[in-house]
Amino acid sequence: MTGQPEAPLEVGIGIKIDQIVNVDQKSENYGAVAVIRAEWTDPALAFDAGAFGRNYRIFQPDALADYAKSAGAIIPVFVIQNQQSNRWIHQSAAGVRSDGHVVYVEKSSLTLQAPYFDFRKYPFDTQRFQFEVASVLPAEFVSYYPLNDHSGLGDLLGEEEWILGNARLIKSNAEGISGNDSDQITLVFEGSRHITYYLIRVFLPMLVLIAVSWSVFFLDEYRKRIEISGANLLVFVAFNWAISADLPKLGYLTFLDFILQWMFLATGAVIVFNVVLRRLKLAGRETLARKLDNYALKWIYPIGYAAIVGFAVLKFLVTS
Repeated sequence: MTGQPEAPLEVGIGIKIDQIVNVDQKSENYGAVAVIRAEWTDPALAFDAGAFGRNYRIFQPDALADYAKSAGAIIPVFVIQNQQSNRWIHQSAAGVRSDGHVVYVEKSSLTLQAPYFDFRKYPFDTQRFQFEVASVLPAEFVSYYPLNDHSGLGDLLGEEEWILGNARLIKSNAEGISGNDSDQITLVFEGSRHITYYLIRVFLPMLVLIAVSWSVFFLDEYRKRIEISGANLLVFVAFNWAISADLPKLGYLTFLDFILQWMFLATGAVIVFNVVLRRLKLAGRETLARKLDNYALKWIYPIGYAAIVGFAVLKFLVTS
């Protein structure tokens, strides 16, 4: 008899995501509408097609469970391991052929945990999403295999923020709710961001702010320089808060965090530098002030920013 340690029930699992409802980076989860397919053959569920009048029977899940119970067969019940909300089943049905082959299909919506999010390269990061289907029964009773032809991502996911792809099924072993090892099939796919959006909405404004900070060196009046740099500093603070609102409170710096913090420090340093220059001018040492000013304008400011960006690219995007 199948479903016993000497003859585990072989069950095919397919997972196809039709829609991505939302990706919540702060909560590190995502909402999806998915179709789960399970196939298996159990001779105990076979019936006489001639007596019944056709070669297949259609059941609702509860009716299939009753039919299997009356036949002494098992139902390979599954759970979704990384499920975070109620699973709302839109439609579900099972077809049983006369030889005992069963196809169960359900379409449902739910929220899934995404614990592998890593924002160190943000916004050039690639994130990993998973949909984990695990057997309730231990692996010695039910064995899974992937249904690759019935799995993957739909053509119209409805997700505009992310570019999603590279979907594949992975079979693994996990501790089930029984406390024993159970087979698990995971749909893994990856998402990257639309870089054009960040180039236009984030990096272009940052470049403008850097240019404004540099332009103050062309003013002769140090007091005006200090006023402009101070206003620029406030813009940096607001800019930093606006960007950080999209991410959880991380215990590490992202690529964009690193750039922003150094922009903040550089702008503060420009204010301090211009205060020093003004003090030198008032003390009658204007020649020294002009010399330092010219040195900062031509070398320190542009080379300093180039070094900051180069170090950030090397540390966050290349070596991590």
